[in-house]
Amino acid sequence: MPREDGLAAGIRTRFSSEYQPANRGRKPSKLKKWIKEQNVSNEDFIAIFKSIIATKTLEELEQMVKGENQKKLPVIIALCISAFLHDMKSGTLTAANTVLDRIMGKPTQAVDMQTTGNLMVTAMEPEERIERIRELLVKSESE
Repeated sequence: MPREDGLAAGIRTRFSSEYQPANRGRKPSKLKKWIKEQNVSNEDFIAIFKSIIATKTLEELEQMVKGENQKKLPVIIALCISAFLHDMKSGTLTAANTVLDRIMGKPTQAVDMQTTGNLMVTAMEPEERIERIRELLVKSESE
């Protein structure tokens, strides 16, 4: 429904090439700006999280994200610690996996391209493929 005051008074309410908002675009990320200014690398983040998660006890992690202590931490670290604590309490790994995948990247997966057995990869006409399947079925039934 159109705005009564805008249309009635003749005020332009739609953006066009001439009529644009004063504050255009997405605001730059303060975290990205800080990372660039401090010259923080991905390896630095990995080292930070490894040292926090691997060396602290559950009680120490809980203390880090309680009350005034949480205000002293960078937001990203507080969020990650909270996610890890939630996972530990609920017995899942969903938040931890998500955080680690985002920070460290997903682990590489090896793909074995070697084939074993009677697998043939050739261009066949549909009739040839049907005949080949029948032959394999008869062969497997006789064994």
